[in-house]
Amino acid sequence: MPSSPAPGGRGRRPVDRPPITPAGIVDAALRLTETDGLDAWSTRQLAAALEVWPRAVYHHVGDRDAVADAVADRVVSMIPLPPRELPWREWFGSLLLEGRPVLRRYRGVARRLVRIGPIIPSALTMMDRGILVLQEAGFGDGATAAYRYLTNSAFTLVMVEDDRAENLPEARVRLAGALAAHRDDPERRGLAAVGAAVTSRGTDDPEAIAALEDDFYAYTVERSLDGVAAVLERPDRGGLQG
Repeated sequence: MPSSPAPGGRGRRPVDRPPITPAGIVDAALRLTETDGLDAWSTRQLAAALEVWPRAVYHHVGDRDAVADAVADRVVSMIPLPPRELPWREWFGSLLLEGRPVLRRYRGVARRLVRIGPIIPSALTMMDRGILVLQEAGFGDGATAAYRYLTNSAFTLVMVEDDRAENLPEARVRLAGALAAHRDDPERRGLAAVGAAVTSRGTDDPEAIAALEDDFYAYTVERSLDGVAAVLERPDRGGLQG
């Protein structure tokens, strides 16, 4: 198979390169997503990374949305699905806690999942398994709503973390400093308590600030699980439908 010409008049693709395949295109898009984020690269940039014309990407995978879906599918497939026999709360705790570092590694995938929904195969597999776990736990017709609540709560928070890291990288440092300034404020004891807590972890140490985000994510997951667990104590059990 002859090599494809590289874009921009830079000659032909080296003959020692492997042929272009859909998997190879997704591999390259995955690398761009890891470095720049899912929404930061264009089809032309992807083609340049592969040293092919953009039409090769369209021919093998499709338009940019199709490639983005394929990247998201690849990323979500990296999230370990817990064993089905786990109790529902442990199952979702494991899924959401282990899913966060995978999604954070590939910025923008969480946003795509939240905004577009689980239209990709790996997300549909995750949904199928999660709803089945909830049904077997007794959530009945409310299993779908419980699943959406748990995953959307967690993945929306990841989306916010991605946006902050991409657009406001110093926002957490500024916020920590602003809160720490109130640690000895006698007139606003609520802010003083927050300031003291932030100061105890450090206000200008990126690792300490990252640890605060880790703690808050874990807190969000636990409180979401508490809320869904309360549904099982209601007379109707299923709660909201669908």
